[in-house]
Amino acid sequence: MLPLLMGDVPFASVRVDNRPDNTSHMEVSGAVMYRTGGVGWINSTYDLNDYEVSTDSGRTWGTPYPRSSECCDPVVRITDTVVHRVYLGYYEIGYSKSYDFGNSWTTPQNISGCTNTDHPWLAYRGDTLVVIYTDYCSNDVKSAYSYDGGDTWSRASVYYTGDVPMAAQDDSLFYALWWDYTSSCIYINVASSPDGRTWSSPSTAACMSPDIAPNPYPAGYQGAGWGKGNIAVVYMADVGYYNWDVEVVVSNDGGSTWNPPVKVSDQPSANEYMPAIASDPYGNLHVFWYDNRAGTGRWALYYSRSSDGGMTWSPAIRVTDYYFPFVDRSGCGGMGNVDYANDCWPGHYIDAWADSNYVYVFWSDNSISGRWHVFMAYAPVLPVGTDETPKPSYKTETTVYTPSGRRVHASFDNLPPGVYFVIREGGVQKVIRR
Repeated sequence: MLPLLMGDVPFASVRVDNRPDNTSHMEVSGAVMYRTGGVGWINSTYDLNDYEVSTDSGRTWGTPYPRSSECCDPVVRITDTVVHRVYLGYYEIGYSKSYDFGNSWTTPQNISGCTNTDHPWLAYRGDTLVVIYTDYCSNDVKSAYSYDGGDTWSRASVYYTGDVPMAAQDDSLFYALWWDYTSSCIYINVASSPDGRTWSSPSTAACMSPDIAPNPYPAGYQGAGWGKGNIAVVYMADVGYYNWDVEVVVSNDGGSTWNPPVKVSDQPSANEYMPAIASDPYGNLHVFWYDNRAGTGRWALYYSRSSDGGMTWSPAIRVTDYYFPFVDRSGCGGMGNVDYANDCWPGHYIDAWADSNYVYVFWSDNSISGRWHVFMAYAPVLPVGTDETPKPSYKTETTVYTPSGRRVHASFDNLPPGVYFVIREGGVQKVIRR
């Protein structure tokens, strides 16, 4: 199923879940690498995780792969053409990967060594995978790390306490992010590591609204790194009782110090909810969030872009060409009374991704039969909200990527020395230029 929809700018939207309209699907994570797209979400009708894999960069999706032993918190990432998934497998942190576009998966591993855990999030660089999660066996934030692409795993303590962790990476560091909850604030703490094993002392990046804390809750924040030592964190800032703005804080020294927060949205009165952030190879930042600026019961997904490292942001643009009732829906009881049973909330998070060509967002909304369903939207990286000229692309029969999955915009004959993956009509070929 591929209904293409247009919002305020050239975002094309695709329905992903391919499940009956009267079922519910939420808590969405996804990524795109080369031509491979992967998405995971909770199928709340059956209390299990669903996954789908695309072979055309997310333009079309097949039949979901249900995983009955997996409860919640699915996170999907892709290295080359390998799809990785981590998840909460009824309280342990599980991991598995697929080499054949989701048709088969490796035997799931319990990479936490504990059966009382929560909220895993996956970052990677090359063959190094780092999963950050909360370990309630030892009551600390932990890292599970693998140096062989997920075949074997070790564990390390990141910090002695913390909840609702996330993970990010730039070209030199991995980042662990987590809640430090007090009665007046939810502080976002950040630690860094070169390898996933040894971690710095944490710094405090921002103060997040305490109103989102009752369980179940949105994570309320995400991080994205780029270059070396640069990380941005987007989060829900408190501007009144159950009233939130989306703000971003940035560190340019590996999370040691943080710039003052910057409001992303240009709307002073809208309620802004559950943001997601991605960085692209050019250093641009992309932020998505739910927004009700159109009025009560009229929510939509919005987007803004920064080309100066988070200092300023483009005017917000609407991604969806429709509105949905979201938490104002009849029977939800308002924002202070979370209710999954009545299909009122979309889980803990949505997700964003960007490569050198497109920016992607994966989300769930209740626009169809009042139930939550999974969507993906994409738009060209450079033209979205800018007047920059897109870089020239390859002929359709040949595309060249770096090992990290970044498309190379240059003549093949003029590539600098390095390792590249060349996609031709016959498949993927590894090329070393000396």
